[in-house]
Amino acid sequence: MDKVFFNGVEIKYKIIKKPIKHIYLRITESGVEVSANRFIPQKTIENFILKNAPHIIRKLQNRDYYFYLGKKYIKNATDVKELYIQKTPEIVLPFVYDYSNKMNLHPSRVSFRFNKTRWGSCSAKNSIVFNYYLAKLPLDIIEYIVVHELAHIKHKNHQKEFWALVEEYIPDYKKRIKRLREIEKEF
Repeated sequence: MDKVFFNGVEIKYKIIKKPIKHIYLRITESGVEVSANRFIPQKTIENFILKNAPHIIRKLQNRDYYFYLGKKYIKNATDVKELYIQKTPEIVLPFVYDYSNKMNLHPSRVSFRFNKTRWGSCSAKNSIVFNYYLAKLPLDIIEYIVVHELAHIKHKNHQKEFWALVEEYIPDYKKRIKRLREIEKEF
């Protein structure tokens, strides 16, 4: 393993040579893996790591923690993924049932999966998929995400009618979106 220093913090990394055009970074249990073309100089790779150092350091430090309902907990023997698999439906489904009835918008199906980029999605056939990682978030943010996805049953895009429907049930939705963006920086 190689290493670089950023503001006095050591970042260990391993280079994996691949026939690719760009440099990719992955934070794993054992440290940082950098995928790069064999023709990319070591100095370019180190600069790439240093450019991303604040994000890398935050991620490495958060490996010993997990979030549940907006609070940070120390990982001990907790199997965090199993916790999310068990708890997320218990947390989300009551919101789905409650708001489905209030909004008179009923999904054809509700399911869960782990997703890195989306909290939820609604298909053209009104099937809603929620991210198991929702359990990381505070309840009021989860509530907003449920209403957001249910609103997609009626409005498939994010036009003004969509946002008006969301606002009807979550009047402070803009504030919740702003908080969600701030919370996401911690993950």
